Amino acid sequence: MAITVIPRGDVPLGQEHEFFKFVCPPTFGGGPVDAQPATIKFARKLDVMADLPLPAGVKTYNGGNSLRLWLIADPNDSSSNGATFPAKTIRTKKGDVVWVDTGFSFNTHTIHWHGIEPTPMNDGVGHTSFEVSGNFTYQFATNTAGTYIYHCHKNTVLHFIMGLYGLFVVDPPQGPKFAAANAPGAFGFDPVNFSVPIDVEAAWVPGEFDSIWNDLGHNAFMQKCDQNDPAGAGTFTQNGFLNRFRPDIVHITGVVSVPGNPITDPRVSVAAKTNQNILVRLVHAGYTVQEYTLGLDATVIGEDGHPLGVPPFDKYSFPFVIPANTPFRLTSARRYDLLLNSPNAGVFPFQVKFMDWINGTVYQTAQTTVTVV
Repeated sequence: MAITVIPRGDVPLGQEHEFFKFVCPPTFGGGPVDAQPATIKFARKLDVMADLPLPAGVKTYNGGNSLRLWLIADPNDSSSNGATFPAKTIRTKKGDVVWVDTGFSFNTHTIHWHGIEPTPMNDGVGHTSFEVSGNFTYQFATNTAGTYIYHCHKNTVLHFIMGLYGLFVVDPPQGPKFAAANAPGAFGFDPVNFSVPIDVEAAWVPGEFDSIWNDLGHNAFMQKCDQNDPAGAGTFTQNGFLNRFRPDIVHITGVVSVPGNPITDPRVSVAAKTNQNILVRLVHAGYTVQEYTLGLDATVIGEDGHPLGVPPFDKYSFPFVIPANTPFRLTSARRYDLLLNSPNAGVFPFQVKFMDWINGTVYQTAQTTVTVV
């Protein structure tokens, strides 16, 4: 069967520059555009270079003991230059108008608010809007409670995996001690405000590194800008390898995994008491297929930034239970909000398999625990 080809019509001269955005994004600074009164403000700086020390038994491809990362910093935080990996969590409430004053140490970057869906000028996708030069104040509203991420969207494949990302949490109006949920069987469920009180909150952000990538420069393998010949063969990289991703180092929430050793770092492992509500924000921060197995029943109350079963979408979704020791998978940038509650004390394992997205090869496995006393 022949494929029907529909040719694109002539582009009016006044619109030609719109098509060049994908090849030669303009640069811009200032903002916020169409400023509205902010209810909460943050500041972020890209990119701050830092070395991630590797634990004994983990090496880079060339035998190094640390991994060079590019990080997003909070310039108002004096500790460690405000730079952490993942980046410091941005936390707002549903209904906030948010300003994020964004600056850069060098080069051009963006911040994309993954899942928030602001206006195009504030969405931070450089190739469809602009790359920021100097500084820019992003402005957007947070209209749905849930778990999101923010990350650089210039040379996206490389910049994300180099560490330019962080967690973005939108709390329900009741505040950070609650989760938006329609979970009638959960302890403390409020059927009027569709919320559940949270005793313990954790972030599991599994990700990977192909340490060969960490020697690359900011613009590695990007298409060259030539407005006179944007699709010319000479503008495309001939020797790039960003299509080749074979991770040799894996982590959960920035804590590098040593093969065979469960992660006990309190940034990752969870400690709670019996019958306490535990909220785990599970975020896929890599390029493999990640397969998870948890030794506790987990109720998925939110998915990709949207609470399940909560109006006005209650006719189209509802929380569901993943039984203990049942493997489940997520792919890049997907998020689950997991509600856990155990009446029994014990140490319950959590395992992540990092699998090749084409042939299913398991590169590595990372583990941690949920300890209930």
